Amino acid sequence: MVSYASVSPDGKSMVFVSSEEHGDVIEVRSVEDPAKPRQILRPRLPKKPSLGQLFNCPNYMPDRESILFLAATDGKLPWSGYDYDVHRMDVGTGAVERLTQGNGYATDLKVSADGKTAVFLKWRSDWHGTPNKSELYLLDLPTHRLTPLKVSGLD
Repeated sequence: MVSYASVSPDGKSMVFVSSEEHGDVIEVRSVEDPAKPRQILRPRLPKKPSLGQLFNCPNYMPDRESILFLAATDGKLPWSGYDYDVHRMDVGTGAVERLTQGNGYATDLKVSADGKTAVFLKWRSDWHGTPNKSELYLLDLPTHRLTPLKVSGLD
């Protein structure tokens, strides 16, 4: 598995998630010479899911010193699957900060050009547990405040 790539603000690097035998890693590669990783990031999270580390949707922050990504933890209830929460990682030190908690299944994380806001989809599941309805959420990165974004005409 390989996720979509996020290109750094200066256009010289890209970051994406790839799968290894024991979980996912975040790869940093040069856009000019992408053959081998420049850096492999293995964010250390306090609660990793039973199947190993699962990451998705890495995004360079405008400062190019940190990335935002989704990471899975086991859901609150045994049948609820994973919670995908937003995390910020300092690329130089490896320090990780959790910005949300208990999102359930979440995808498609994107960061604004100014780095102050992120947006992602939270999914709701049908009675089979299949994600079938998504809602947009805005995340204020300085305050970690999460706000649903209502889009008219979709109901």
